[in-house]
Amino acid sequence: MDTKTDIKLAPRFSHLVKKQGGFNVIEFLIFVAFLVLLGLVVIPNVNLFLGVDRKLAAANTEAFNVRAAAIAYQDNNGKYPVDSDALWHDPSQSGDYIGQPRAYYSIDIGTGRILDATTDTIGHIPQDPWKGIRWDFASGSWVKQ
Repeated sequence: MDTKTDIKLAPRFSHLVKKQGGFNVIEFLIFVAFLVLLGLVVIPNVNLFLGVDRKLAAANTEAFNVRAAAIAYQDNNGKYPVDSDALWHDPSQSGDYIGQPRAYYSIDIGTGRILDATTDTIGHIPQDPWKGIRWDFASGSWVKQ
């Protein structure tokens, strides 16, 4: 007696029988590992891209705070400061209008409008804290580069 269970079909039915194939466990685990590695590469890069928007929001909030501090300075001194350095001291003192900004701001002494802001002034701030954004005079705010 033959222990094999081969089924022999008539030639006219042989096209109906297909070999069934699929993933074995090892192939499935390799596929899952590939997806995990792909996720580890893509997700941090998405956060870097979205990080520019957070930097932009933080920078514009700081510019708003510098402008408010310049108005308070003008109320107390009768004129606007020339730059953001007049608004704070190192170390901080009780008369400071603002904490140390991360950018250096030039201020119009007649109107109090921020004329320019830069993040690469040596000795004022950490080196280039807001990479990927720049000051736009026309809009009076930080924008993406």
